Amino acid sequence: MAIPEERVKEVGVKAGALVVGIAATDAFNEYVPAGHRPEDFLPGARSVVVAGARGPTAGAWRSPNHEVMEITGYDFRENIAVHAMADFIERELGYYAIQAPSLPTAGHQPPMSMMLAAVLAGLGTRSLAANIILHPEYGMLYYAALITTLPLHPDHLMEKEVCPAPSCVKMYERLGTTPCLRACPASAGGCLDGTIEDGRIAHSFYDRERCHSRAQTYGPGSFQKSLLAILDEDDPARRKTMLYSDFFARSVSALAFYRESVAQCFECIRVCPVGKVHRVNKK
Repeated sequence: MAIPEERVKEVGVKAGALVVGIAATDAFNEYVPAGHRPEDFLPGARSVVVAGARGPTAGAWRSPNHEVMEITGYDFRENIAVHAMADFIERELGYYAIQAPSLPTAGHQPPMSMMLAAVLAGLGTRSLAANIILHPEYGMLYYAALITTLPLHPDHLMEKEVCPAPSCVKMYERLGTTPCLRACPASAGGCLDGTIEDGRIAHSFYDRERCHSRAQTYGPGSFQKSLLAILDEDDPARRKTMLYSDFFARSVSALAFYRESVAQCFECIRVCPVGKVHRVNKK
C-alpha cells in the first residue's frame, strides 16, 4: 500500500493540482505570530498540505483585454484539489482536515499566508515580482492549503532560489534592472524595486498599497472608494452618472462575484522568464 503522503498527493493531482507539497505545522512558528498558525485553526494539527494550480491559460496571457485574465483562467482549481484531499483524509484515513483560511477578513492580511505555506511545502521561493512565489517549472501558481491532524512527512524546502533567473541576472549586470522591475519601477510610480548581488536577491521593495490600487481595480476597495465619491458629489446629474457608470457597476458586481476582483494586472509576471514556456504556445 502506498504511503499516506503519496496517496494524499495523488488525490490532489487528480483533482486538478499541478503540484502538491507538505509542510509541518511547527515550521510556521518561526515566521508568524500566534493567531496565524495552523494549530490556531485546527487543534492538534500536525501537517499542512499545499496545492498549486494554474491561473490564466496560455491564451489568456495573450489577450489584449487584461481585465479578463482572471475570469477566463483556472484560478480556484487549487481549492477544488484541497477539498478533495481534505475529504480523502477524513473519509479514508480517519483524521481531521480543514481548508486553511486564506481570504482576508480585514484589510489585506489573510488569517494564514498561502505564500508562506507554499515555501514551507517546498513548492517555490519568493521573487522580486511583488514577492510572488515562483515554482521552478511553472512560475506563478495559485495556492491553497489544508490543515490536518494527520502526521505526514514534510517535503524539503527548495535549496536553490528560483528568482532571479539566470537571464535576469545577466540583464541586471548590463542594465541594472530585471524584466519585472522594469515593468513596474517604483522610481516611476510603480510597485517594485530591488537589487541583485552575486546572482541572488540582495534587497527587494514592494509597495502593496500602490499595487492593490492598480491590480484590483474592481474589488471591494474600488466599491468603497467609488461609493464615497458618489455620496460626496453635490451635482445630482453627475452623481447619477457616477452611480450608473460601467466602473461602479463592475465594482458592485465584484462584491457578488469576487472572482473578478482577484487581479487585473499581471505585468511583472507577464515578462518573467520563469515558467514562460507554459504561457506561450507555438500557434
